[in-house]
Amino acid sequence: MGFNNHDSSSKQSRVSIYSADSMSVVVSGYIPSPQPVPYGTNVKGVYFDGYPQIVKAEASAPKYKVKVKKNVMVPMRDGVRVAIDIYYPDAEGEKFPAILCWGEWGKDCQDIVEWMDDKPQLYLDSPFWDGSMEGCNYKYTVPRGYVHIIAEPRGIGNSEGVNLGDATLHDRKDIYDTVDWIAKQPWCDGNVVMMGPSSYSRAQLQAAQEPHPHLVAIRPDEAPEPFAGEDFHGIWDPLLYNIHIGKHAYDHLPPTSYKPQSLAQPNAFSMFSKEELERRLQELLDDPDIKYNMKFYAEVKYPASAPMVVDQLLYLKHPVPLDAGLQNIKVPMYIGAAWNNRLYEWGTFEAYMKASLPNNKKKLILYPPMFPARPYTWYHDEAIRWFDYWVKGIDNGIMDEPPIKLFVMGINKWKFESEWPIARTKWTKFYLHPQGGLSTKPVEGNCEPESFTQPAPYLDPKVYCLRYITEPFSEDTEVTGNLALHLDAAIDIDDTNWMVDVIDVDPQGKRRLISSGYLKAKFRALDEKKSTPYRPVHLRQEPVPVVPGEKTRYDIALLPTSNVFLKGHSMELVIRNQDDMLSTMARNGVYMLPFMRTVTHTIYFGESHLLVPIIPKITG
Repeated sequence: MGFNNHDSSSKQSRVSIYSADSMSVVVSGYIPSPQPVPYGTNVKGVYFDGYPQIVKAEASAPKYKVKVKKNVMVPMRDGVRVAIDIYYPDAEGEKFPAILCWGEWGKDCQDIVEWMDDKPQLYLDSPFWDGSMEGCNYKYTVPRGYVHIIAEPRGIGNSEGVNLGDATLHDRKDIYDTVDWIAKQPWCDGNVVMMGPSSYSRAQLQAAQEPHPHLVAIRPDEAPEPFAGEDFHGIWDPLLYNIHIGKHAYDHLPPTSYKPQSLAQPNAFSMFSKEELERRLQELLDDPDIKYNMKFYAEVKYPASAPMVVDQLLYLKHPVPLDAGLQNIKVPMYIGAAWNNRLYEWGTFEAYMKASLPNNKKKLILYPPMFPARPYTWYHDEAIRWFDYWVKGIDNGIMDEPPIKLFVMGINKWKFESEWPIARTKWTKFYLHPQGGLSTKPVEGNCEPESFTQPAPYLDPKVYCLRYITEPFSEDTEVTGNLALHLDAAIDIDDTNWMVDVIDVDPQGKRRLISSGYLKAKFRALDEKKSTPYRPVHLRQEPVPVVPGEKTRYDIALLPTSNVFLKGHSMELVIRNQDDMLSTMARNGVYMLPFMRTVTHTIYFGESHLLVPIIPKITG
């Protein structure tokens, strides 16, 4: 099953060495396609081979050729000019709705779509997957009667001004002014929409909170983790940093323009007195997680080299409440993300759940795990159907669909759902049992706890873990929703990182990741008002050290998921405190900051359980 026994002592006879490469994290080679569903078809409880689309009327058909204007300069209210490229239908005198793609990755590199739109590069299956290719496919949108605009925020590429990080990259005022300019152009019919993933998604979620009157609808994907105010776990995820330095997969660097920059120091440098700043920086440098990690020790020593790192680490040392304003979204929104993507999945769910929009003005789609292909050209038919309804008045059937459309792992099919969490969910406790069992039957009697010790990774890079596994399922069993591990445990120092995985194991021992969860022990305090058993929410507050040796309850939220455990398959729970830094994923820049102290974890039985959302089959 991808684990090797670690027999250093009788007490650790059940301890295993964790290998991230022993399990699959993507559906290798899978290319999604739509499945038309005739209007009036009963879709409740139905699995579809492709992502289903109820067809009431046809969406806009391709009939125009594409023309382009490069480097058009759009004035902002303060006189700075932002550069845009305009792709528009070859139809002199006609007016069209406009799609604005606003993000940090540069408009000029997005012309790769011209020769790569039909050659999707799959995540982990291609050495050329570049997550920054997110400006969307103008070869698909423009022929269908839309003007497609790719913008560069101030200080990026050909735009004027200074890049000050998120404050300018996704600035509401600049987006507002750009929408205002677009709506007044002779080729625009006055309707503007926005689309795109990651940075392009973040811009939409900002713009939709104080929207221009002509911003009619948005289609964001992959809402970044900073929007996930209620999914705080206290462990630093370097992925955003790795993306910005070109160390994630094959990503290229952000095209900051060659102008005098103010982004030479962390934002925190202007927030604290000199004395307080020095104290906080020294606190970081004294932290073993930084002190024994040469890469990040150097970054903190030289803050101008990586301002984002210093800001994020200073924040995690002393968290404060976060309100991303998602409840203020006022524009019809169709948002999406991929399963098993901790950077984007939590933020996407939170945006969908928090947006104060009626159910007929917001939709959610969940894709196969990790990341869609690049260049970002998939699911554009979903976007056009969404936009056709809101700006062209085409009643094509998208509004007759249940609001949630999701990919189901295990069977690689799709389905609709009407709410989240699903109303018919059977919340089921799977108790941890001695000797590695995982069962719906409670533990009987008093059982001795069991332990695993994780050495500091600079002493031993191997990751040790305990695993618990069910008996094979007697029938196909769907698990869709939020999972949570409620764990009674003790540690022998004042802190650790809890990391947990839920894995689908087939009869031959092949293993596939379906969800993961994280919690820094000293941020274990719950927000009792917001927490539910299936979705623990932790307070963003000053850390509270753990009492060494004291049994403590840890409530660990896992990523939402959807998976069918086929008959004969088992569900495995893995408990560890490190990511596998020698794995393919870590070498691609996907890992949590390692915990740099040796710590022994002791697991207690009785009430320790994994809460699992089992979905009963619909009958009748």
